Amino acid sequence: MKTIAAISTPNAVGGIAMIRISGDRAIEAASQIFQPVGNTKVTEMRGYSCAYGYISENGERLDDVVLTVFRAPHSYTGEDTVEITCHGGLYLSRQILALLYRCGCSPAGPGEFTKRAFLNGKLSLSQAEAVMDVIRADGAAQLRQANLAKQGKLHEHMFSISGQLVDMLSAFAYWLDDAEDMPPELERDTLDANLQSIQQKLQTLSENYQNGRILREGIRTVLLGRPNAGKSSVMNWLCRMQRSIVTSIAGTTRDVITEQAKIGEFTLLLSDTAGLRSTEDLIESIGISQAYQALNTADLVLYVVDAAVGMTNEDYETLKKCSNIPVLVLWNKNDLTDADPPQLDVPVLSVSAYLADSTAPLLEALRGIFASAVVSDQPGIMNERQNALIQHAVSRVSECRDMLQNDDELDMIYFSLEDAAQSLREIDGVDVSVDVIDGVFSKFCIGK
Repeated sequence: MKTIAAISTPNAVGGIAMIRISGDRAIEAASQIFQPVGNTKVTEMRGYSCAYGYISENGERLDDVVLTVFRAPHSYTGEDTVEITCHGGLYLSRQILALLYRCGCSPAGPGEFTKRAFLNGKLSLSQAEAVMDVIRADGAAQLRQANLAKQGKLHEHMFSISGQLVDMLSAFAYWLDDAEDMPPELERDTLDANLQSIQQKLQTLSENYQNGRILREGIRTVLLGRPNAGKSSVMNWLCRMQRSIVTSIAGTTRDVITEQAKIGEFTLLLSDTAGLRSTEDLIESIGISQAYQALNTADLVLYVVDAAVGMTNEDYETLKKCSNIPVLVLWNKNDLTDADPPQLDVPVLSVSAYLADSTAPLLEALRGIFASAVVSDQPGIMNERQNALIQHAVSRVSECRDMLQNDDELDMIYFSLEDAAQSLREIDGVDVSVDVIDGVFSKFCIGK
């Protein structure tokens, strides 16, 4: 396998930059451009050891650096690996990388270092996918879930479930070889109970996938309310900038305005919509129609009510249309009235978006609504590839249970069980196609 090299730090000026090399010729290539201070030779360095020295080109010193050697198989990739830490200039780090290319190294592809770690048995595929989730995490909850997967907790959980399927398949194989002797595991009641247990575990994983998506991608949040309730002020408050136009003229917002806001550990993907009212204005009516359409993909509705006006029949009717979506009512403009917030079946937060200088009350309300996503210490599936495989396994196990209920021949169940087990193996990259592997790592950054 070719020796690869890439810059592993961001493509920006910084205090330091790091160039990573991996492959059979990694140490040899590094030795051609690195001049150590003292008598240390790169080719003689032990694993997990560092040396201070210089990178030179045609006798001209480019930079003083620290070189670290990792010997196979005790490295991230499982191969001989060298990391060169230099000063963080873009031109400088690219010059060092160019020197390595001239020494026979090849450019690394996206995620190729982690791909080699997977191929060399250092990581399962689910752990490898979690590496990018760790990098992309921008809050404590996301990082906790990503680290659970990276540490192998998801792998262990899936191994436990697939182990139950393997035990069943072993019993089937024994029975199919000697049909006179029925293993107790294949008694219909016992088999159905075990299948039900597996089905419930898999369904729980799939149901919890929504939490993983919310943590990773953000909460798709729609701002709804009557004209002049203060939706645009709420948008500006959450974004901490003048994102939406605010006037006293009803119907100012006619289109759906989108923005992203970070509230504690949550990312809100905000959509400010037109005020909900009856209107003959064609453009405004289109905006109102778009507001209702936004509900189809929403994870949360922030329903804004003008506290000085109070709840109207239209407000109650609109809230009924949001019955299948988590809703938080913002009792807005509380600085203009002493009226108490209404008692509703959904959480109500009293605020003044125009004067508010903190999002702390909103953060606490979000934690209450999405508590399972925040406090979960259980490993969860983190992407659509894993979720699709889980759902396929659920459908196959469900088929097996249907066959039992219909008193079908037991040998018909074997093939559906094997298909379910194969889906779970693919989550960790066992018996998975090259195209799937390439697809996973194509989403990685170069240098990781």
